[in-house]
Amino acid sequence: MTDLLADPQAGPTGRSPSGVRDFALLQTAALCGTVATRCVEIALAWWVLAETGNDALLGALLALAIGADVLSRGTLAWLGDRFAPRTVVLCCFVGSALVSGLLTWLAFSGVYQLWAVVLGIALLGVSLGVREPLLMSMIRSMVQTSSVAGAVRIRSTVMSFSSFAGPIAAGALIGPLGHAAVLGTACAVVAVSALMVVLLPTPADEHGTGQQPQRGLAAWASGTRDGFRSIRRVPPEWRLAMLTMVVNFALYPVFAVIVPVLVAQRYPEQTWVLSIVESAFAVGLFVGSAVLVGLSDRLFGRRRTVLAGFAVLGAGFVGTGLVAMAVGFGDALVFTAASALLLALSGAGLCMITTNTGTVRLLATPSSHRNRMVATSSFLSGIVMPLGSLSSGFISRTASELWALIALGALICVCSLVAARDRVLTTFLDLPDEQLDDIYLRKFPHAFGGKPHETETARR
Repeated sequence: MTDLLADPQAGPTGRSPSGVRDFALLQTAALCGTVATRCVEIALAWWVLAETGNDALLGALLALAIGADVLSRGTLAWLGDRFAPRTVVLCCFVGSALVSGLLTWLAFSGVYQLWAVVLGIALLGVSLGVREPLLMSMIRSMVQTSSVAGAVRIRSTVMSFSSFAGPIAAGALIGPLGHAAVLGTACAVVAVSALMVVLLPTPADEHGTGQQPQRGLAAWASGTRDGFRSIRRVPPEWRLAMLTMVVNFALYPVFAVIVPVLVAQRYPEQTWVLSIVESAFAVGLFVGSAVLVGLSDRLFGRRRTVLAGFAVLGAGFVGTGLVAMAVGFGDALVFTAASALLLALSGAGLCMITTNTGTVRLLATPSSHRNRMVATSSFLSGIVMPLGSLSSGFISRTASELWALIALGALICVCSLVAARDRVLTTFLDLPDEQLDDIYLRKFPHAFGGKPHETETARR
C-alpha cells in the first residue's frame, strides 16, 4: 500500500505523505465497522428467530436492513457534500455503536421487544448507507490524482473481503457465544472504528459546501434533488447508472433466489454445496480487486477492462447454467467445482467494472457533488434488485432455474455490447487519470449549477 500511495513531495494536488497512513486507518475502520454491522444485523435476526421461530419474519428483517441501506443512499447522499465527510462518518459510527449497545443491553437483560429490534436494524441500515459512499468519496482527499485508481482497488478489496467476512464471523460466533455476546462484541468493534475516525485529521479540502440557507425538509428535498439532477445531466454517469441497474437487476436474484433454490432442490442434504458456490463469487471479487483489475488495466487499458468485465460477469452465469445442463446433478462434487470456478470468474468480472467506473467517478466529479454522485449511482443500481428477484422467480417457475441463470447472464453480456457502442462513455473511460480530474465540471457545468465561462477557474 505504501508503494502504491507514496507521495514524498506531496504531489501537484497537495496531498501529504500522511495520506498513506490516513487512508490505511480509514480502510481499517471501514472494514471493522462493516463486518461488525453485518454481525449485528445477523445476530438480531437470529434473536428474533429464536424468540418467534418465524422464518418469514427473519427474511423480512434482513430485507429491511438492505432496504434501509439502499434508500438512505438516495435520500441522504447530500449530507457528505453539505457537511464535513469525516464528521458525518464519525456520527454514523457513533450512532451504530449506541444502537448496538442498547440492543446488547436488552439482549443480556432478556428483554425482547420486536419494535426495538426492527427500529435498530433500520437505523443500522441507514448508518451503513450514509457512510459507505462517503468512505469511497473521502479517498479523493487523501491521495494524489495518480494514486486514486490504486486506492479504489484497495477499497474494493476491503469491501470484497467484508462482504463474506461479516456472515462468516457472525455464523462462527453465534453458535458458541450466542446472539447477545455477538451483539456486545460487534458493538465494541464499531466503537473502535469510531475511535479510528477520530484519529483522522481533517484535510484542508474536505469540507461541506457551506450552503445552509435551507433547513429541515427544504434542505433534504434540495440536496436529494441535486443528486439526481447531477447524475442525470452527466451523460457518461447516467449511462453507467443504467448499465449497472441492469447488472444488479440480474446479479442480485442469482444469489438471493436462483442458486439457493437450485441447490436446495438438487442437494437438500448437502448444504456445503451452497456455501462453496456462493463463497466462490466472493473469492472472485477479492482476487479481482486485489490482482486482476490492476493487471488488466496495465495490459489492456480501462475501457477494454470494463467492457471485458461485463462480458466475463455475464458469461460466468451463462456458463454455470450450461455446464449444469451438460453434466447434470448426479455428482455434487463435479457440479460444485464447475460452478465455483465459473462464479469466481463472474466475481472478478464485477470488480473489473466497479473498480474502474468508481475511479472515473471519483476523479471526474467536483468535490461539491462527489458524495451525491457516488451515493446516487449506488442507489439507482440498488433499487432494481427486488424487481430482479421477481423476474427470476417468474422465469424459474415457467422454465427452470438453469434457464433463469442463462437468461440473466445473457442480459449482462448484452451490456458489454451496449457499452462498447456508446462513444461518450468509452471516451471518458479511455482518458488518463490526470485528464479526468474534475472533467465533469468542465464538460457539464450545468449539472452542478455552474456556467460554462466559470469552469476554467472552478476547482476543488
